Amino acid sequence: MNLIDTHFHLDFYRDHKYWYDYINQNRQYTLCVTNTPGVYYSCKRIYSETKYLKFALGFNPKSIVSEKFDKRLFNHLIGEAKYIGEVGLDFTGNLKERREEQLQCFDYICSSINENQVLSVHSKNAEKAVCDILKKHKVKKTILHWYSGNLETLKELIEYGYYFSINTSMLQSIKGQKILKSIPQNRLLIESDGPFTKVNNQKYNPSKLQEVYSQIGAFLESPEINKLVWQNFKDLITQGKN
Repeated sequence: MNLIDTHFHLDFYRDHKYWYDYINQNRQYTLCVTNTPGVYYSCKRIYSETKYLKFALGFNPKSIVSEKFDKRLFNHLIGEAKYIGEVGLDFTGNLKERREEQLQCFDYICSSINENQVLSVHSKNAEKAVCDILKKHKVKKTILHWYSGNLETLKELIEYGYYFSINTSMLQSIKGQKILKSIPQNRLLIESDGPFTKVNNQKYNPSKLQEVYSQIGAFLESPEINKLVWQNFKDLITQGKN
């Protein structure tokens, strides 16, 4: 089974061309999320999407402190995007001051997508609000990226049918481990969130993806983690198809 990375930031690597080629040569299915519509637009102009590498149209809630959500560009691009991300809410630190602006932005994004688009969602200290907006707009094909909220909201998200992308950094805390154990294995996906995670104390790059799978598989006592993730991702993207 080919490896799948459902949340990766190609544009944050200085040697992005090298890793673009590496991902394709090694046939690692990779979803490259972006933090603004402008970054998505630039990535699509620089690189062709391939069988193995796709770009997601995003607006990371953290970006709201440095630039306004470009609704016009987002609207122009959303029709071509199969994947939407990184999007969501973040109510940590000074981002709490932009709570209402974030809520309006995420609500607009969720109201704009179609039933075939897949979301990768950020939800720091805002899990319940994220859940409520997703349910309000009946968004189905959703991956909760690096979930770190409470177990009660986690249960609600699971009941609604959502998936969860997990990484090795979640293994480093008791809370993270508890979350991993609480997610049904048929809802698990693997992410790197590269370059914002480490594997064996080294900054992640795509050559370390198999090690991510191995470490998470060992923790979950799932020797066929590659096969499990492959099937889960297939189930996600074919939701609603006869």
